[in-house]
Amino acid sequence: MVDFRTNYAKDIASRVRETYGSKISIFENVIPLSVKVAEASAEGKSIYCHCPNGKVSMAYENLTQEVLENEK
Repeated sequence: MVDFRTNYAKDIASRVRETYGSKISIFENVIPLSVKVAEASAEGKSIYCHCPNGKVSMAYENLTQEVLENEK
């Protein structure tokens, strides 16, 4: 999970890609930090049930697609 609202998070993500990107595959999709995730967890629900059309749900779906495409 990444909070891209901060310059620190942007810098760390950039450094990870620069340092390791030529050695290992790094996913393009990231999971954004969100209050909705904490709410879902507190309710004992998945993020898909709690907020199915939210940015975190969509990010998990996009990451899943990316993982499946890398397996081909």
